[in-house]
Amino acid sequence: MSNPWISFGKLFDAGAKTIVTVTTVNADGTSIITLRSGSTLRVQGDSVTAGDKAIIQGGKIIGRAPNLPVQTVEV
Repeated sequence: MSNPWISFGKLFDAGAKTIVTVTTVNADGTSIITLRSGSTLRVQGDSVTAGDKAIIQGGKIIGRAPNLPVQTVEV
């Protein structure tokens, strides 16, 4: 019999997903990324090449994001 609390926890995301730009891919399996705010972070993962967009979640690159134009609208 499985733990019902663990089954309940699987219904929720592990964290927010964020679209970032990969700045540098390091030899140790990490990457330096740039957020939209201009801040930089080091995250785990090297599957996306430098200059491309990536999706990060929980400090890890989970996939490549399409390189679409960004528009900001203020209301």
